[in-house]
Amino acid sequence: MMKMTTMAGACALLACGAAQAQSSSVSVYGVADVFAEYGRAGTVVAPVTVKRVQSGGANGSRLGFRGTEDLGGGLQAGFIIEHGLLLDTGNPASGSAFWNRQSLVSLGGAWGTLSGGRQYSPLLVHQDTFDPAFCTTGYGSAYNSGVIRSISRVNNSVLYRSPKFGRVSGSLMVGLGETTSGLRAGSTLSGSAKYADGLLAAGFAFAKVYKPDATKEDKSIWNIAGSWQLGDFQLMGAVQGTTNDSQALNTSDDRSELMLGGVYTNGPHEVRASYGQGKVKNVADSTACHYSLGYLYNLSKRTAVFAVAQSVDNPGNLAYRASGFTFDAIDGGLPAGAGVNARALAVGLRTRF
Repeated sequence: MMKMTTMAGACALLACGAAQAQSSSVSVYGVADVFAEYGRAGTVVAPVTVKRVQSGGANGSRLGFRGTEDLGGGLQAGFIIEHGLLLDTGNPASGSAFWNRQSLVSLGGAWGTLSGGRQYSPLLVHQDTFDPAFCTTGYGSAYNSGVIRSISRVNNSVLYRSPKFGRVSGSLMVGLGETTSGLRAGSTLSGSAKYADGLLAAGFAFAKVYKPDATKEDKSIWNIAGSWQLGDFQLMGAVQGTTNDSQALNTSDDRSELMLGGVYTNGPHEVRASYGQGKVKNVADSTACHYSLGYLYNLSKRTAVFAVAQSVDNPGNLAYRASGFTFDAIDGGLPAGAGVNARALAVGLRTRF
């Protein structure tokens, strides 16, 4: 009888251990972010004043599902599917893809994490790490305005993220173009490396978009950035180069770009200031400058109110985008023609769940 009792207990322990080794969870999460904006821009002959309510100021509004499963032996499977929405209208943020923000599945262990799907490029993650704005795709970021270029999400991609080797980590992504013109046609290659010791951090990232056919050029971006924590202050800076920005043949659109800024944090208070600059090489009067100053007050761990003032000084020779600079995370923003300085102010509320 004692043997039977002992065996039953051992079986129960084994069953319990197996259940724990293969535990899984699924969670729902999201961001609800809305702001009121007043802005002035337009062209020299046709000034424009905008008063509107928009979505995605501090962070893009979204609804997501995240899941993990412990496979045992140090392996863990996971997935993320994330839908972007416009909180001011209730419409999807994208007219072409419902899960437009992220949609991926992953497998990870002590060796790192391998994932596939639609994912953030290592270049964007690196830029966001060293961006003093609320986020790289948010209100007040020089990356979001287009003054400094970026490549955000990559379809049909496979991403490897390494574990930390001391104070160093890295990532490498390949996104397939899936065309009939060859394996590299329309594909994307991106990678990053980061060093962090608590107070000091530095990193390098790159992205290359291969031409889809013989009518285009390969586009490449590299970025070197760093940050330094000084008590409640964190100083940040980055330099960047972009080659063949438009991918058009025989076009002078190589760019030199830089960003400087800082973040002051004291309890629930955050003050964020940044300066971004982008210039087309070998083109006179082509330097655009982006200034932003933001304040955020955390009402709780999930909810915050914020205010941001920003300005883009457009060069006299050209406008960087035909439709103007983007002044928020989702919509087309304020149209700003050549030689016009665009100004905007936003006040908003963000909550996470």
